[in-house]
Amino acid sequence: MESKNVDSKVYPLKELFADKFSVDFYQREYVWQKKHMEDLIRDLSTEFLKNWKEDHALAKVSEYDPYYMGEIVLSTRSGQRSSIIDGQQRITTLTLLLIYLVKKYGNVPGFPKGELDLLIYSDYYGQMMFNLEIDERKACMLSLYQNGSYTVKNEDPVSVVNLVERYEDIEECWNDQITQKNIVSFAYWLKEKVVFSKVWTNNDEFAYVIFETMNDRGISLTQVEMLRSFLLANIDKADRDKAMRDFDAVVKRLMNIRLKSKAEFEFFKVFFRGHYAEDLSQSKNSNSDFQRIGKEFHRWVRDKSEMLGLKASADFMDFIDRIKYFAGVYEIINKLISDRDTKEYLYLIVNSDYGFTLQPALLLASVCYNDTKNVIEKKIKITSKYITKVLSWRVWNHWMISQSSMEAPIYELCKKVRGMDAGQLQVFFDSEPIDLPALNNAPTLNQQNRQRIKVLLALITEIVAGESGESDYILNKSNIEIEHIWADHYDWFRTEFTNETEFANVRNGIGDLLLLPKSFNASYGDAGYAAKLPQYFSQNILAQTLCDRKYQNNPGFLDFKKNSKLEFKPYSDFTRKAVSERAELYKSILEWNWRK
Repeated sequence: MESKNVDSKVYPLKELFADKFSVDFYQREYVWQKKHMEDLIRDLSTEFLKNWKEDHALAKVSEYDPYYMGEIVLSTRSGQRSSIIDGQQRITTLTLLLIYLVKKYGNVPGFPKGELDLLIYSDYYGQMMFNLEIDERKACMLSLYQNGSYTVKNEDPVSVVNLVERYEDIEECWNDQITQKNIVSFAYWLKEKVVFSKVWTNNDEFAYVIFETMNDRGISLTQVEMLRSFLLANIDKADRDKAMRDFDAVVKRLMNIRLKSKAEFEFFKVFFRGHYAEDLSQSKNSNSDFQRIGKEFHRWVRDKSEMLGLKASADFMDFIDRIKYFAGVYEIINKLISDRDTKEYLYLIVNSDYGFTLQPALLLASVCYNDTKNVIEKKIKITSKYITKVLSWRVWNHWMISQSSMEAPIYELCKKVRGMDAGQLQVFFDSEPIDLPALNNAPTLNQQNRQRIKVLLALITEIVAGESGESDYILNKSNIEIEHIWADHYDWFRTEFTNETEFANVRNGIGDLLLLPKSFNASYGDAGYAAKLPQYFSQNILAQTLCDRKYQNNPGFLDFKKNSKLEFKPYSDFTRKAVSERAELYKSILEWNWRK
């Protein structure tokens, strides 16, 4: 058995870059941005110019101070290219710099073009093989070396895009104090005096340990990348390329989902919490599954690998397949939300409009591995409708629906719904697993709950519209506002109130509220009820129900009124009693909808 070794030594760039490199699965794409290139060129040129004097002979460069470029970690196996564990970003960027120097200054007398070429590529039986050889970048690197440019194609990965942009940045970031008069000295200083600590091992297992140790100390990689590395490190080499492609494709698709936070991180957190976490304690000082997944899900997976059934290579392959499947479900959920098809997915959109960010967690937890598309869609409808009831009942009663107030009960539901089929899911939610308050009293509009009341009114309006065959979710339109049926004129209502505060409280009650276009409010907001009433008939169905005309020759609505037994009626005058009756009607609509 081959002994396992780890060693380290300091090397100048000319010796390190004479090696042949590959990029192993540990590494991310080439991600450096312009700022990184600016910093590198500034640092290198500043260090060189501290030593250089115009009267120095070239041999004087041997006495210049070295510049330390940090640690490069490699896995070296006999007869194979050195696999980069840590340092790909710097090696790639310095290769671009070497290409730039050769292209721009290669014909300057004394410039060591041949020596720099050896640090960029070698001739392999007539073929140009880059010292850092990566198939997907080969065409780009070749074009940059031969032509100084490359035209990015639609199918090119992000690494190629960044390679081209960073190469173009070199010219823009170049220090104009390094010119033809000192470029030869700079080139020699770069290859002889820019040094690295090279750490290498001859064992893949050691390579991953070094990699993980470095990144656990906060160096460079994200939780997603660390999870990727852990999973791939435990997969047989014969299957690793496929697993790597599958995992990377998942992350790339997740990155295209537009959320306030990064979707690739949110997915892994809700997936692991919803499908696997056992201890859901929310205490910040807890070492629960819930808290650890939120802070370091990559390490949680590693530590819980036995519980997750991760033993052999095939288990890790299956785990990536599951990630791939549920990431696809997560994409479906977010696409349905963005598409806003309220005829099919009203409750999904209402929950989103409430700003309820925990919805995807429960939806994802309700789906079983390999559920069909039809089953997924059915479960989304069942689950989102129950979430809407929970949120709407809480809004009605002035209870909070924020993440901090809802996270614990929602994740408890996640744990309970695991493995249920659609029928079981429906029965479970019909059993009211979350204790809800009765719809007592009526909510009152204020500055803090304005958006939530707006969504509640939109839901009530759409229930009536949908049941009447007139579905047209009002928040799919722009410039919709909450409209008070009563104008803000206390003097008009003195006979019904003892003081202005009492009037304001009743006026802000939900029974006095509608959703209408901003333009309507601008035109009629200060008018009396008699002036508004004829105009309400041209608005949404909830406003129309105030008018006599809605109760004539409107079979869809009239059938709904008859079958539901809801107490709709028109108002020729809108009194304090009318406000109370309308609030009761709104409440009855909600109760009927979840009772039918």
